This record gives sequence, C-alpha cells and structure tokens, in this order.
Amino acid sequence: MRRLRVATKVYVILAAVCAISAAMLLHRYRITDGSSAEDLLSAADRLAWNNDWMGATPIYHRAELLFLQEHRPSQALYAHVSQMIPRADWDPTPSLLIELNQDLTLPAAQAAETRLRILTIEGMIETNYDAGIAEQTWEKVQDIAMRQGHYLLAMRAVGERGICEFFLGDLAGAKKLVLRAWIVAKYLHDPAAHVRYASVYGAGLVELHHYQEALRALDEAITTARTSPGVAYPTIAINSKIDALRGLGRYQEALALANDAIEHLPTRNLDAHLLQIMNAKGQVYEAQGEWPDAITEFSSALEYSQKLKSWRAITVTAALLAEAYEHQAQLDAALKNIDLAIDANAHLSEEMYYSPRNLAIKAEILDKMNRRAEAELFYEKSSTLINSLLATAPTQTVERDLLTEMRDVYSGAFDLLCRQGKLADAFSMIESAHGRIEAQALEHHTIATPHEPSPIESRIKQLNLELIQTDNPGVKQELEKALENADHDGDPPLATEVARSPLPLKSIQENLKPSEILLEYVLGEPLSHVVVVTNSGVRAYGLPPESEISQAVIRYEKSIHARAEDKESAALLFEQLLRPIVEYRAKTNVIVVPDGELNRLPFAALWDSSRYALVDHVFSVSPSATVLALLRGRKPPPALEVRKFVGVAASTEQRQYPANLLLSDTALAEPSEFVSIPESKREVETIAKGFGSSATVLVGQAATLTTFSHLPLDQYQVIHLALHGYANVQFPDQSALVFVPDDKDPTDGRLTVQQVRRMHLRATLVTLSACNTGDGPIGEADVANLGNAFLEAGADSVVMSLWELEDRSTELLMTSFYNNLEQGKSKAEALRNAQLMVERKGLMPYYWASVELVGDPSQWI
Repeated sequence: MRRLRVATKVYVILAAVCAISAAMLLHRYRITDGSSAEDLLSAADRLAWNNDWMGATPIYHRAELLFLQEHRPSQALYAHVSQMIPRADWDPTPSLLIELNQDLTLPAAQAAETRLRILTIEGMIETNYDAGIAEQTWEKVQDIAMRQGHYLLAMRAVGERGICEFFLGDLAGAKKLVLRAWIVAKYLHDPAAHVRYASVYGAGLVELHHYQEALRALDEAITTARTSPGVAYPTIAINSKIDALRGLGRYQEALALANDAIEHLPTRNLDAHLLQIMNAKGQVYEAQGEWPDAITEFSSALEYSQKLKSWRAITVTAALLAEAYEHQAQLDAALKNIDLAIDANAHLSEEMYYSPRNLAIKAEILDKMNRRAEAELFYEKSSTLINSLLATAPTQTVERDLLTEMRDVYSGAFDLLCRQGKLADAFSMIESAHGRIEAQALEHHTIATPHEPSPIESRIKQLNLELIQTDNPGVKQELEKALENADHDGDPPLATEVARSPLPLKSIQENLKPSEILLEYVLGEPLSHVVVVTNSGVRAYGLPPESEISQAVIRYEKSIHARAEDKESAALLFEQLLRPIVEYRAKTNVIVVPDGELNRLPFAALWDSSRYALVDHVFSVSPSATVLALLRGRKPPPALEVRKFVGVAASTEQRQYPANLLLSDTALAEPSEFVSIPESKREVETIAKGFGSSATVLVGQAATLTTFSHLPLDQYQVIHLALHGYANVQFPDQSALVFVPDDKDPTDGRLTVQQVRRMHLRATLVTLSACNTGDGPIGEADVANLGNAFLEAGADSVVMSLWELEDRSTELLMTSFYNNLEQGKSKAEALRNAQLMVERKGLMPYYWASVELVGDPSQWI
C-alpha cells in the first residue's frame, strides 16, 4: 500500500511537468477547455504517434475524464492505457503488464480499436522487459492492424518484431524486418518510426560494444528527429551515442554531446531524461579517471532525483555516487550514499533487483572500514535476496540476466569468507553462482510468465523488503522458510532446493572418488582463488589476479588457433593455475569448475615441465560441483526399450545452405565456411558398428532436423552429432548445430541452444563432433553453450569442442574414443587416451585439445 501512494505522488508530479510542456501543444492543435473528447483523443494520438508520450499524457487524461462523464467506457479505457508509457519510467514493469492483462479482460476492451491499443502499449513495455514475450504481442498487433486497415501501425509492428529478434539474437531476421519497416517509414513519411528503429537498433549495438556501427544508426535517428517537426526528442539515441563515444574513448565528444543535450532538452525542470544524461556524463568522467568531476555530476543528478522523488533514480544514482566516493577512499561519504540507495529501494518492493548489488557495495565499503562482521552480514543478506529473486523471477530471461549481473556480488562475498578462513561458507557462496541454471534444469525448475502474485509470492516480496530494512536474522530465516514452502506448495513450484541453496560441501565430498580432485576457480581482483575439494578435505589457494590470468589465456588461445606450439604460455598457465595446488600431484582425475576466460582453456594442454598435463592426469569439466553431484545422484530411468546409439552426419557432400542457417555473431557467415565433411560419414558409420543392430544412423540427405526430432530421443543411450556448428557468443541462445535443410522446409535446419533445452533426454553420453559447441558468453555466472544445454536437457555428460575441428584428426580422435569406451574405459579416461594417442603422433594441441568432456566423467557405457 505504501508503494502505491508513493507511485501516485510521483505520477501527479510527472503529469504536472507534462502539462507545462503541453501548453504550447494544446494551442497548436487549437484545443480549448470546451474541446470534445474526440478532439482531445485525436490530438493526443498525433503526439503519441510521433513518440511524444510525455506531451500526449495530460491530453489523454483530459479525454479519459470526459469519456467517463459521457459513459463511454471503451474510449475511456483507450485513453487510460495510453497514459502508461511515461509511467514505465517510474512504475515496476511487471505491475504494468499485469494491469494491462487485466484491462484486456474488461468488457470495454472488446471494442476493436481499444483492444488494439492495449496490445500496442503492452508490446512497447514488454520489448525492454522480455523480447520473447514482446515478439508474440507484436505479432498480434500486426495481424489485427492489417485486418483493421491500420497499415502504418502494422508496419511499425513489423519493425518492433525486428527489434525483439535483435534482442533475441536473430540478427539476420532482425535486419530483414527492421529494414522493411524502415523503408516504409522513409517512403510513407513516418519519421517517428524511422527515429524509433534507428535509436533502438543503435542502442542494441552499443550493448554489444559495436560502437562504430552503432554511431551510424544513432546519428541517423538524431538527424531525422531534428529535421522532422513534431517528432519527439530522441532521448534513446542521445544517451546511447554518449555511451558509444565513451566506449570508443572519445571522451571530449561524449561530454560535448551531453552538455548540448542538456542545453536543448525541451523540458528543463525535473526531467527524467536530464537525469539519464547527467548520469551518462558522470560515467564518462569515471571512465577517464576524473573521479572528482564524476562525484560532482552524480551529486547533481542525485539532487534532481530527490527533487523529483524518483525512487528508482535515487537508487541507481546514489549507488553510482557511493562507488565513486569509495574509489576516492572517502568511505564515510560512500557509506552514507549507499544507505540512501538502499533506503530508496525500500519504496520499490516490485523492483528489488537493485538491492543485492547495493547491499554488496555496502559490504565492500564496510570491509574496507575493517568492519568485517557487518560486511559478512550484508553479503549474506545480498545472497539471500538474490536466491529469492531468482526463485520468483517472472521469466527465464530475467533470471539469467539477474544471475549474470550478480557475479561480482558472489565473488566479493567469497573473497571475504576466504580471508576469514570460512572455506565451507565460501564454497557454498560461489556454488550459488556457478552452474546454477544447469542445476535448476536438472531439477526441472520452471519459470512462469508475468502474473498476479499468489499469496505466498506476495509474502516473499514483503520479506524481501523487510530483509533490506532490518538486521534481524529472523527475517532471513522466515524468507528461506517461505521459499521452501513455495517449493512444496506452489503451483507451479517457485523454487527448487538448488534455487534456495547449493548442495553442502559434505554432499559434494561424498560424491567424489578417492582418485578425484575438484578444482573450483574464482577469478577476481586483486586476487583470484581456487577451492580444492577431495573426498576427505577442502583447501583454498590464492592465485594471480583475473586480469593477469585472462591475458595469459587469451595469448595461449591465439597461439593454439594459429596452430602453433606455445609451450611458454602453456607453462605460465600451469604455474598460475595448477602448480600451487599440493593435492594435484596426489590425484589422477581432475574435475575443473572454470570461471570467466577459463571456460575457454583446455587444462589438458598446459605444460608441466617436460610434458602436457594430459600425460599424467584425466581432465573433465563441470558447470559446478552441485551439478556434478546431482548428475551422480540421479535415479535410473524407468525401464524402457533402450536404443544404444544414434549418429548423425549432415555435411557429407558439398551443398548450398540457405543464408538464414548460416548465422554468425553479427552477420551472415559465408557459405564457403560450411564445406562438406566426407569424413563425418565414415566417422559415424564406423562408430555405429560398435553398437550393432541397435544403432540408428542418419547421414547425407537423411540427416534433417525433422527426421532427428521425430526419433524417440529419450530412449537413446548415446547420441553422436557430427555436424557443422557455430557459437553466437553475444546471443548464446542462437548458437546452433546445422542439419541438412528439409526439402519441404529449407529454413528448418538449425538446432539452437534454446531448442535443445526443451528436449527430454536420458542419454549417458552426447557427443558433439562439431565446431565451437563449448563456446559461450564469458563472464556470466554460467556459460550458455550447446554443451551445457544438452546437460539441461537430461544428458549425463557431453563431449564438445572449444574451437573449430580439423576433419581428419577429429575422425581419428572420435573413433579411438569409442574404441576405448568399448574396452570398458570410463568416459573421461576414454577421451584422454584418444587425445594422448593423437598427441603422441606429434600433433600440436590444436588437433586434440579442443575436445573436452562436461558432466559426469566417471560412468562406463
């Protein structure tokens, strides 16, 4: 109730500001106090069409009141929902979407124009929240608009779908749709749409760090807006251009643009756009290392936020200011401002995702003030709140984004606990981040779409709020109990056991064999760590800083890709990552839980004095220790007809693939990259012979995704896919394996990460004899790649590659791997022996080190 009163007060202030800026607009459209509701609605629609929602809002409000007086509920509802776009700057997005969904059920929403307007507003709000949901809404808008003859709106819906596909990673599809809408906007003189598409597309490129390309789109948006009377101020384009210039190191240009934008803002007083520009300007000073200027700019922005009583702005800006003061060692001022940020977040019970990071910033400041006990308390509160937010995340996209953003929270807490000698707690903390998505998938955790909170969800949100406002440990315990109850009583369950906390260290140790050692790495500054776990003990070692290790990994990776033997880099990484570990010499089987750039490092190819590490040790990888234990603790599947093997080889002959199957990170891959691999047919057929009559083989034209998908995949023990593959590092869900295009549907040939996750497998082993299947976005809490996706789908282990594979050596390695399995070797040992055989032929790591096993390495087939 308190949140609603605050939001209403903010909205009244916003409406007053809009009224000031709309005075001239009312005069322009000859609107007087005696204007009809239809005249008001028409004027507001013209402003909204030109993206001037701030100017349109007070006019919509007047129209709504008149329609209500005239007992015209459909038109009143149309005017009411049209006022929601400015509210998105203040009100929580889930609440707005719930409200719109409720509006759609009203009798007044059955009028065609009103229903179309509600869906349009819903799509606009969803686009910045969850592009997958938004794309479905915009498809409805496009369909209804076409049937009602609103062709320009239908084309805008096409452009909005393109923006959604851009955010989802389908760049080729995005370019096609946006370009189509863009051309229509130019030739049919719809400059507002032109500005919109160029602005959002450019902003997306900035997020991808493609700054130079972004500037072209952003400049076009700014120029179009300035030369088109009536089109709203291009706020998105201006702010994104400042960020792009900052990313390019063109600081003076960024500052000049920020100053010019502030000078020419159409509304100068208490303007949310002004706050964004001031914060962007402060971040430019921050990037230059001009901390006093950054503090001055953030302070001014905070003052504006407080005048406006924008709790969201106060939360964000006060945290930026606190970090700037912390960097200058002004810890008292830093503590004061981070408390201000946390207090402001208490007014945003629907948007608690700001709080975990702010609580962690406070913990970091307290740590530097030597108030370690208090620091640990705030890290605990931050971790508990993250668990709650992840368990109640409205969509999986929100969950993944939140987990990625919170990586620093976990690593900071881990570092503090390590320095205090609390290794079990430190281990549990970092396990809360590593492999979390995979662990939840193994327990069949599902994420709901935005919906009206259930009583237990409402109670959890209230406990979240109490958690940041009190130091009472009872609140934390009650929140954890509420999450546990939600697991048992929720429909569907909100949280699984691993969503609340990872498996304890003791359970992990019980799942390790005497010959095994688990190495969980945590990269950070100024120190990195590795936690060493055996079945009888645990120990942590300090390692060089993340920057130093990452540089060494990147250098070695470049050498390998150049097919050079770089023993110097391999030896340096061995000294940094393995040499300090005393237990390493006593164990033969090494299970690595990597972090950051280590996800791309083949540990077997590190150089130990006179030999590769592969010679003495068997290496495998797991997303986390919890994932490994869950895999080993699985109950055997119910008795089914067991089919031992299915093998697929698609690229057995030269063919032209449809362009939309050949996506790379930012553009279309050249068809020449997808050459024929005749060795793949021999590879699959040779391996299949070892499985006898129970083997299924799809090669050449038979290797379509449609045929593969219709197999009883949950009955196969081993799945071997010798296909082309590519990794989309920036949009991991679009990483894919490429099958033969179906004659009936030539576009149906990509098996993406997103599609793999929806599969239901019981395979002991999935082998991806394809390029880059282990590549994913480095720096996230978990690496979203094809290999991990197959674990989420139900596989016990996955053999995958870190870089492109060489055809002949791959065939040799794979056939040797399966021969070793046939002789009774464990999966990890079978792979290691196959790699060792290739290495002993004198071949460099490029030819054998790419392939690694992820998941449970110890099973026999």
